[in-house]
Amino acid sequence: MGSSRTGAVVAGYDGSTSSRRALWWAALEAVTRNQPLVLVHAFPVPVYESAYRDLSSEAFTFESLRDNSEQTLAAVASECRQRMPGLDVRTEVRLGHPATVLVDASTDASVLVLGPPALSRVRRVLLGSTAAEVARTAHVPVVFVRGEHAEEPAPAIRRVVVGVDGSASNARAVEFAYDFADRHGAGLTAMLTEAPPDEWAPGDSGTVDACRKELAEALAGWAQIYPDVMVHEVVEQAERAADVLLGVASEADLLVVGTRGRGVVRSGLLGSVSHTVVHYAECPVAVVR
Repeated sequence: MGSSRTGAVVAGYDGSTSSRRALWWAALEAVTRNQPLVLVHAFPVPVYESAYRDLSSEAFTFESLRDNSEQTLAAVASECRQRMPGLDVRTEVRLGHPATVLVDASTDASVLVLGPPALSRVRRVLLGSTAAEVARTAHVPVVFVRGEHAEEPAPAIRRVVVGVDGSASNARAVEFAYDFADRHGAGLTAMLTEAPPDEWAPGDSGTVDACRKELAEALAGWAQIYPDVMVHEVVEQAERAADVLLGVASEADLLVVGTRGRGVVRSGLLGSVSHTVVHYAECPVAVVR
């Protein structure tokens, strides 16, 4: 079982294909950070027998569920160690609401990694999912590993995109993106998206120049800290920032967004950019509070 999680990469694991992809992404991240990998499995409360039909041949008890989950995690942890020699892999099995368990397990972690939210009948018009709750309440950056091209083990990282909004709170997202790109030897695209003013017309260089200045100011200083990261600065004027970011995400290996400021999750409000990209981007998405 796991002990200290300080400076660890925490990954939620439930045995699904998507959580396996997230696990390998998290394992690679732990290697590049030179940190332990902690695999966490949560039993939802209450526990229903119908959710565990594979155990129908056993007495349905909490102990049998825990034992089964611990064995599953142990097998996966062993596989991780075989594929990535030297990686410190730990496991934790907890009883509780998945969002609460994952947020608590990652309190002292460097990053929390999850599989993508599952589609629902209402296509997530409500913010009641585990993913949304974790994104709103986690104390550390949360990475949702999604995308049809996700592989196991995780593929090489070549391009990182960060959404920039110029706010002070967005600085943490920019820092996360630079650090991630530096550790993985990837290029970084910094994008600032502004809604055009009512009187704006194509070719209005004044507005575009102001946006470019704002983007440059948001990135100021990071080039000195991460001199090996090649940065491409992009300014887009569009009504919906989410549409722009979803477009570039199709060719990115990671999309990084913040959780406050203009255009990036406003206290978890419906329709925010980060809420949209977490559920629909074609690549892994990091949400940085």
